Amino acid sequence: MTYAELIEFLENHVNFSLLQGKDVAAALHAAESGALDDPIAREVLLSIYRSNDCSAVNAEVNRANSFSGLAPLRLRSQADDADAKLFRQVLQLSQTLDQAFDEETLRSKTS
Repeated sequence: MTYAELIEFLENHVNFSLLQGKDVAAALHAAESGALDDPIAREVLLSIYRSNDCSAVNAEVNRANSFSGLAPLRLRSQADDADAKLFRQVLQLSQTLDQAFDEETLRSKTS
């Protein structure tokens, strides 16, 4: 699965917007330049991109690197003083990320 495919899957399955009305490339560019309004969306877009060593939105990503990139956010969301909304967003994001790769695995096994 590519970075763009993963981000689009997440965008379509979580209850908050990562892309904020932009396409994947534009949202990534906005995140890189600090112009993306939502700091969580910015962190998710950049951490998945960087942890997979992507050079373009059509670069391949994998489960282990994607979860590794989100580790700091996941740890922050689980802290005792973390905001409950952040915890719910990151939990849903993590579950949806896992679902995306599970569906990709199932597609490859049935092809």
